[in-house]
Amino acid sequence: MSYLGRVVISGVGILAANGKGRDEFWRTLLAGASGIGPITLFDADDLPCRVAGEVPDFNPCDHLDSTMRPKRMARSAQLAVVAAQEALQDARISPAELRSQETLPVVLGVCTSSMDVLGKSPSPFTSSASLPNAAASAIGYLYDIQAKLITVSNACVSGLDAIALASSMIRAGDADIVLAGGADASITRYVIETMLRCKKCSTMNDEPDRSSCPFDKRRDRGVMAEGAGIVVLENLDRARARGAATYAEVLGYNGCADPLEGEEGTGMLRAMQGAMVNSATQAESIDFISAHGPSDSEMDIVETQMIKEVFQDRAYEVPISSIKGVTGCPMGAGGAHQVIAGALTLKHQMLPPTANLELPDEHCDLDYIPLTPRFADVSRMLINAHGIGRGNASMILKKAS
Repeated sequence: MSYLGRVVISGVGILAANGKGRDEFWRTLLAGASGIGPITLFDADDLPCRVAGEVPDFNPCDHLDSTMRPKRMARSAQLAVVAAQEALQDARISPAELRSQETLPVVLGVCTSSMDVLGKSPSPFTSSASLPNAAASAIGYLYDIQAKLITVSNACVSGLDAIALASSMIRAGDADIVLAGGADASITRYVIETMLRCKKCSTMNDEPDRSSCPFDKRRDRGVMAEGAGIVVLENLDRARARGAATYAEVLGYNGCADPLEGEEGTGMLRAMQGAMVNSATQAESIDFISAHGPSDSEMDIVETQMIKEVFQDRAYEVPISSIKGVTGCPMGAGGAHQVIAGALTLKHQMLPPTANLELPDEHCDLDYIPLTPRFADVSRMLINAHGIGRGNASMILKKAS
């Protein structure tokens, strides 16, 4: 096989409820240390939901130069820029090297507009700060690059879709390097009330750190969260030429809407099947599954059923986990968080546990790695994502060679 068009992850940057930066994110993920707590970004005392996954102690002025005017930026853009900085530092790519690119694509997934900005009185900066493309634009502005700005919006699938689109650009020869990922920061009264109305928001307020419990019998609904995850994607030849260390190779992807007459989430069946076909991967070659697993009373069961249909008897042999027990559901950043967790899994050969899985639901009877991480020989892994609006996506990553 020619190396032309092979896509690798050479840098990662992340901010999540369970940690700021790659090392803290990975440490707390393995420990099952939840970042979910009482809402502090607004007064939620009168709401049925009073818990969320906020990025802890985040002050953009600690990370961004005053010339960026961070206080004029939406929170999602602030998070995205800081995550991009870490990803580029991790990949050992300098700003000068970025500017040397004729065109550098920036592909970001977001779930919605900047709700924290839209909830305030208008200012001269509201129009630009509130748009869905604000995060991608901020990254281009920070590095003064000839950026091709692309914003993808497909609910909680957005981050995974963005990384898939960026990978396709490298495979087609349209770019050698792309910044891609997702960012969202929608923990606002309006959004929480909206999610409560459609019964998509947990009301398990008494023990916040246990409120997100994927595949556990106690779960009710997902826990809203925020965050950003950015990866540096490169053509394999380029990465090798500059001696870059790589985390993983992006092998294949597929997206699929739920069928009209099926339950929400049943489109994951075709998403998984298509990702395996597109990456020439057999079910027997999948060593680990990063589940969407939002801690939703219905969706966790549907995903379990879809995995059984795809993997048949082997479904009971493949280890699976959901990271949302510690991150919550960070909307457009969720898929990017899973890709970064997957890249770290392949690098360290360690499977993160499903946090708070103490009382398994009898309908979720697969190997969901409860509570404790596990060493394993992982060569290929599958990532699942689902979003409101009935979108689904799956991606297959391979250990870097």
